[in-house]
Amino acid sequence: MKLALRWSLFFSSRFQLSVFMSQHRRRRHKEYIPEERYDIDGRLIKNEAALKAKTWNLRDILRDPSKKAEALEKGQAFIKQQRGKLILSDDRPWSHESDEIFFSRKRDGLAAWMMPRGSPIYYEFEGFFVKLKESLQSATPSSSSSAAQHGTSSSLLQSEGELLRHALILFHDFQHKKRTNLKEKLEKYRAELPITAYANAILHTLAQHRVLLVAGDTGCGKSTQVPQILMQAGYRKIACTQPRRIACSSLARRVSYETLNEFGTEIAYQVRFEKTKTKRTRVLFLTEGLLLRQYAADPTLSMYDVIIVDEVHERHMMGDFLLALLKRLLQTRQDLYVVLMSATINAELFAQYFDAPTLNVPGRMYTVKTHYWTSDKEDKNLVNDAEYNRRQRAIVKESVPSKSERVDPAPYRRVMEYIDQSIPITERGDLLIFMSGINEISQLADALKEYAEHNKQWIILMLHSTLAVDQQEKVFDMPPEGVRKCIISSNIAETSLTIDGIRFVVDSGKVKELTHDATSNMSKLSEFWISKASAKQRAGRSGRTGPGECFRLYSENEFEHFNDFAVPEIQRAPLEPLILQIKALDLGDPRAFDYIEAPHPDAINASMEFLQNLGALDNAENITGLGTVLANLPVDAVIGKMLLMATVFNLVDPVITIAASLSVQSPFTRLNPETHSDIIKNRRICHSEHGDPFTLLNLWQQWLDAKTDRKISSRSWCRRHGLEEQRLYEIAKMRRQFEKVLNDFQPGLLQFLSADSDTEDKEKERQSKRDMLKRERYEQRSSKRRRVLTMEYEGQEDWQMENEGPADIRDLEFSMTNNLKDLRQKAALLSSVDVDLIKLIICSAFYPQLAIGDAHNPYRNSNEIVFHTRFKNFLSIHPTSVIAAHPDWVQGLGENVRKDDEAVERALQHQLLCYLQLLETNKPHLLGITRVPGIHTLLLCAKTIDTNADCSVLVFDSYYMAQFRTAQVAAFVLYQSYRLRNTWLRLLNQRIGRGLGRRVAHQAIEDYVVTPDIADENMPKVIKRIIKEEQQRQQDDTTTDLWTPAVEARYQEQVSQLAAQLAEAMETAISAEFRIAKPSELIKMYPKYKAPVEEQEGIPRSWNPKEVIREGIQITSAIHYNSLDTPSTASSIPIEEQRIPRHVKIYWYCPHCDSTYSFTLPQIHEHLASCKY
Repeated sequence: MKLALRWSLFFSSRFQLSVFMSQHRRRRHKEYIPEERYDIDGRLIKNEAALKAKTWNLRDILRDPSKKAEALEKGQAFIKQQRGKLILSDDRPWSHESDEIFFSRKRDGLAAWMMPRGSPIYYEFEGFFVKLKESLQSATPSSSSSAAQHGTSSSLLQSEGELLRHALILFHDFQHKKRTNLKEKLEKYRAELPITAYANAILHTLAQHRVLLVAGDTGCGKSTQVPQILMQAGYRKIACTQPRRIACSSLARRVSYETLNEFGTEIAYQVRFEKTKTKRTRVLFLTEGLLLRQYAADPTLSMYDVIIVDEVHERHMMGDFLLALLKRLLQTRQDLYVVLMSATINAELFAQYFDAPTLNVPGRMYTVKTHYWTSDKEDKNLVNDAEYNRRQRAIVKESVPSKSERVDPAPYRRVMEYIDQSIPITERGDLLIFMSGINEISQLADALKEYAEHNKQWIILMLHSTLAVDQQEKVFDMPPEGVRKCIISSNIAETSLTIDGIRFVVDSGKVKELTHDATSNMSKLSEFWISKASAKQRAGRSGRTGPGECFRLYSENEFEHFNDFAVPEIQRAPLEPLILQIKALDLGDPRAFDYIEAPHPDAINASMEFLQNLGALDNAENITGLGTVLANLPVDAVIGKMLLMATVFNLVDPVITIAASLSVQSPFTRLNPETHSDIIKNRRICHSEHGDPFTLLNLWQQWLDAKTDRKISSRSWCRRHGLEEQRLYEIAKMRRQFEKVLNDFQPGLLQFLSADSDTEDKEKERQSKRDMLKRERYEQRSSKRRRVLTMEYEGQEDWQMENEGPADIRDLEFSMTNNLKDLRQKAALLSSVDVDLIKLIICSAFYPQLAIGDAHNPYRNSNEIVFHTRFKNFLSIHPTSVIAAHPDWVQGLGENVRKDDEAVERALQHQLLCYLQLLETNKPHLLGITRVPGIHTLLLCAKTIDTNADCSVLVFDSYYMAQFRTAQVAAFVLYQSYRLRNTWLRLLNQRIGRGLGRRVAHQAIEDYVVTPDIADENMPKVIKRIIKEEQQRQQDDTTTDLWTPAVEARYQEQVSQLAAQLAEAMETAISAEFRIAKPSELIKMYPKYKAPVEEQEGIPRSWNPKEVIREGIQITSAIHYNSLDTPSTASSIPIEEQRIPRHVKIYWYCPHCDSTYSFTLPQIHEHLASCKY
């Protein structure tokens, strides 16, 4: 009883003391307390204060070997003595009081310094303690309940505390032994890696040459061992770049694991919006893009001694650009060392570029037996020796197109039959088939499932990037006993994923590649033959864990005619990100840059023109203030401009949702209309007549509503609507990242990013969720159980429905980083004004990506309607677009069809489609479509607007033509667009200037200065007015040196006025004929052209807008007055004869008062009745 009371007093006093210490952390300096003292009589006695201070100290015990050995011996004796006798509560590992005493950081817990609550080692100890407690529990069934009812809390706390003290000592000893064993295994593992034998050679060569290329095949250990070799050699600041974000975190964890975390935060990773880097970090794994941003801030990269660039053979565009910068930097920094790490493929290219020595390291692969498919039907285009020699000599490489054929399943079945007949079923070994694309994968999977259902020895799985995440993860699961996996994959399994157990590979030799056509700015997804390097990579997938076999479904002769290497990204992708960085870093003309392999000049010119249209470059190809901001933002330039425009109009939330949705894969899964008609019908609640971005906005709002509805789970809601919820979580994460991007651009711009003033209850709830999230993550990482696949082919879609585990973690992460109530409030329904402004924001970023419907669309079938752009004709709506489900929104009606008011109103809007991307598969398609009013959009976004003498004819960007019935209306909308564009640009520049900390000027008109002499009597009044205002604007040089609250208030007032004016302009119809100008018409309208080159003399002129020499007067950077030689189209049509719905506003000119108004038809009649002029 005395012992129990003593322990009770000890723990309660210790708990009170810890509370006291947590409140007075600055008073922790312990005073010396002697063990003996003199009493009143002068006798030397024991000092009770010293005895009380001698509490159990885990740190002291573990530091002192003798104390540790003694504590370990006592612990073992205690366990032996108490086995089967201890009585403790079963409801949780230990009580809340014990958790506070031992593991709370706030309470300065006894073991918190070693395993604080929520840490991975805390959960590991929890599992250890539970097993230990179970072995000690009394066998009496009612013991736990009786203890809970009759035992005092102090006695339970005493027993629990004593067990925890001994358990901590035993656990530490267990961990020490485990670490010792692990260290021995890791040392043996590292010694067996091929790279280890080259450690001295790496250090010696690097010290001598300052740059080194390590060329090693898969499995040699270069990615994990080279950073450790350099760190152990004494290099203090090492950067190791990776092409993918996930590789940075996984490699940092792997290196920390191999070093048993003895370096702590000295090994870290940093990617966009996430890092573990501290001041102590010596080895930092980071992405290539992040290192480029660091270069922009510090062109000498002084924070690093050594820079390792890994996976350089993958030839990513920004990876190639980084190598070019490092080559320049080596000339200016003599203390910098660079290590390039590559697979053996194409290593000579990098060695020659840097003039660097190469260290070839063998891989660690098993032998792979290769079989070629003999066929009489070789691809003649591929095996043509003349074509092959031409491709080899070409400076700009190109992939070899393959013949498009329907998939023949016979060769693949024969391989499966060969495996069944020659390999005992007891031997493990799965099959991996490489196909070119999604359609080919699906066709082959359907055919092979028939064989598998009959055979009962195979499970057929598909793997490609558009599959749901849970479906992709099935390829890592184990098949049942006596069954093999057959994984039919795209090239995602070539390098990005490693699947254990693959023994057989079938290589179709084909790949779907996304190429970019610079002239039409269109991406094209076509089938090509792979390279020899890719064929080698595919075959190597079967030799990772043991000897394997590769079946190549092409002849050896065809293989010999493959390209040696894949075409680098810089020669087949849009170059806007690269050129923007070259301009921002002031590295000169992109056409003369020192590339490893230069892109085609046409691709450079096309990207320069794209950046000029975006406003990132001016007409002289110099970077603008907007371009500087876009180069600094860690997002795509188009997305960056959308975000900046959203800050001007205070529409950040809907625009970042759209931007985030466009930056991830579509949440909508691919469905068969015949078998999933109910799901397709359910999706219609998200459809928006405004287009795909607004459909995604509706989806976001509907998902948030489902999140707050406690009657259903959001995951089941997603299943009913054919949605992949993982993509919605990605959108939520991307939204948060975009918010941080904007706040970094201008701190305080988004007030809602400031720390929430949570109540104590909310903070406790968040802490509880935080603990749950940590526990779920630990259990997911530490779980060693692998799921077993089933043989149910028809019902395999239900697998996703049953597996709810990962969704819990994602939901916890979502609730931890987002306030659901705030998100729902921000995602409220948009007003018509908001919709109009968002459309303008989208158009300002995507311009000139606009498409106009073909004149014959009203007479075509709904699935055959086509559209035209400045760059490409006869484009179809992509099947994934919401417009494809509602073609009547864009088809139009024929002249002989009676039109209701809605159809007339739609016609008055002169509809255009603003698109995100052109993509060609079996035919060219428009993706990411937004419906916008045509003339309105072009007036506000077009780069050139040409007029005739009375402004009744306007030609936008030498492609679209508007012919007005009333010249005064045409002149008025031209003047209105000038004012709106001018105000818009000024407010945007003010926002950019505030973010940059400097003034951003308007773009000036080149080679022309407006003078009063130019204005003559025949000019329309509004043209004279524009000239006068333009003169005043150019003379006005007012700047804002200090952005005070008063300046911000004035700015917001101007934004509100502009938003109202833009909305009114967008809602007012324009009565004009709007269409594509015919080339023959344009040739006549522009009478003056550049002289033809010698080769073209005598050939009839074809329309080329770049050859036009504009006459007339350039009155603004966009407007060219009287540059068109064409007669007036103005006519006097009474308002009564025009078919206008009564509720629709239209621009109308009153000849009596010589003014133009935005009126409805009743307002026009009312004005005519009261007009005094």
